Amino acid sequence: MRGKIERYGTRTRLSEKQLSTLKKLTKISGDADLRLITNTEYRQPQPQRRSWQKPRRRLRYREIKFAIFAAMMVVCGVGYAVTEGLRAVGLGSFETAAASSHFQSQAFSITDGDTIRMSDGTPVRLVGYNTPEKFEPQCEREKALGNRASERLRELVSTGKSTVTRVACSCKPGTEGTSKCNYGRSCGYLRVDGRDVGQTLISEGLAVPFICGATGCPPTPKPWCG
Repeated sequence: MRGKIERYGTRTRLSEKQLSTLKKLTKISGDADLRLITNTEYRQPQPQRRSWQKPRRRLRYREIKFAIFAAMMVVCGVGYAVTEGLRAVGLGSFETAAASSHFQSQAFSITDGDTIRMSDGTPVRLVGYNTPEKFEPQCEREKALGNRASERLRELVSTGKSTVTRVACSCKPGTEGTSKCNYGRSCGYLRVDGRDVGQTLISEGLAVPFICGATGCPPTPKPWCG
């Protein structure tokens, strides 16, 4: 029994007979509890997670969201500033600047209600509408309306900022720029203060809509001679 106690110390388990003998040797009263340990399992305390870890993760997530939002606002602000700057010098937008780069610094003269000529001599057929002919009219009414359409176009151009946007002509592939495509003319839009002049002329009865496809146009509408 002594060797057992020396070996196991406070974890020593004794039988009832051994306990009785030990009580007699140590002169301890019979109701004394000499059980050195119980049958309860010894549980090692679990390390607790620090309470500040989760809030810190949440804080970092919020910081990342705020940084992304701030970056998006900066990009939007720069884009807006650049766009406004381009409008201030007459470009209107990135799309217009790219499409009309060929005509960017050029002035133009008016040939008739739906045709202009750039300062480098390039004739440009304005697309989306058709005005009466003033050079080869089929009737006197068409000639009169053609002259009015030309004068009205000059009035519109003189009252605001004009922007010419070059576009592809509705011709067969490989023919643009030749006499087989639009009589050798380029194609484009003319806007005054952002509005297509064709819309104005149509609304005033000086033009009719004329919409072409990708590689061709329908018969030219000429309703002025009845």
